[in-house]
Amino acid sequence: MDDKKVHHFSHEHGLSRIHVIDEECWQLCEACILPIDMGTFLRCKECSFALHEECARLPPEMDHPSLHRHRLTLKVQMNINEGFFTCSVCKQMSCGFMYRCCQEDCWFEIDVKRASFTDPFKHTTHRCPLYLRLEDHGYYLCRGCHVPSTTVATCTTCEDSSFDFKCLNLPPVIRYKYDVHPLYLYSGTEYYKKPLLEKRPYSWCDVCEKQILEDLLFYVCFDCRIALHVTCILGNYPYMKPGHNIKVEGLEIQIASNSGACRPMCHSCGSHCGDKLVFKHKDLCFCSLTCISYYFFFFAKMY
Repeated sequence: MDDKKVHHFSHEHGLSRIHVIDEECWQLCEACILPIDMGTFLRCKECSFALHEECARLPPEMDHPSLHRHRLTLKVQMNINEGFFTCSVCKQMSCGFMYRCCQEDCWFEIDVKRASFTDPFKHTTHRCPLYLRLEDHGYYLCRGCHVPSTTVATCTTCEDSSFDFKCLNLPPVIRYKYDVHPLYLYSGTEYYKKPLLEKRPYSWCDVCEKQILEDLLFYVCFDCRIALHVTCILGNYPYMKPGHNIKVEGLEIQIASNSGACRPMCHSCGSHCGDKLVFKHKDLCFCSLTCISYYFFFFAKMY
């Protein structure tokens, strides 16, 4: 790549290579939708487009026989009609890039982070290598979030050490706007082996003020002695981008950051929108995509 100007097929403008030296950089990568808060990235000086340098090097096509039998083709936002997709492996929704099956009658779609899985896989919170396991008639319980899954990476040495693809690809290091230090992904299993006096400051989440349960993955800053649930720092839709427009049930929906002083009320369930993102349609506000579907399929038909 050119050290001064980089041209990427997904964007019309040239991109400049920049190294993050200031922790106040909170831009999101257009490919993986994760924060660009450290390392080197590519940014457009004419608009807000940015890519992690490793995401800019994603191959246009790939084979991933362990997860899918057909060849996969890289698709960017301009190729996704609804503006978002649901990953066939981790079942999470994303506004970023994806790999789609090249067969017209096959609807396999995988997030670029999930597509980066290699067997064996080394997870930052587990000392042993992890190997892919697929279950057709049952499920594995994820050690990191306690959610059942049919597709996991598991340890062949340790018991109860399976991780689903949501937890496999969590950022090992992340920035938090109220902490000058980076936060590290940590395993509750190792953490709760520590003496009670040593572990007590990290047993409660600084955002929701609820207990961090044993065995769950969480983020911790040892310098400031704070800990956060994964969902409290990343949100329930970590791969959906604020400012992006999507289509849900044929309706134009705007994704917005929920960072105001007052939390809006959801027009569907009636509760306060407590997540990092809210979804808006005209003057209506919703806390989740589920609430959008419920409102326009059931509640709105009454009028």
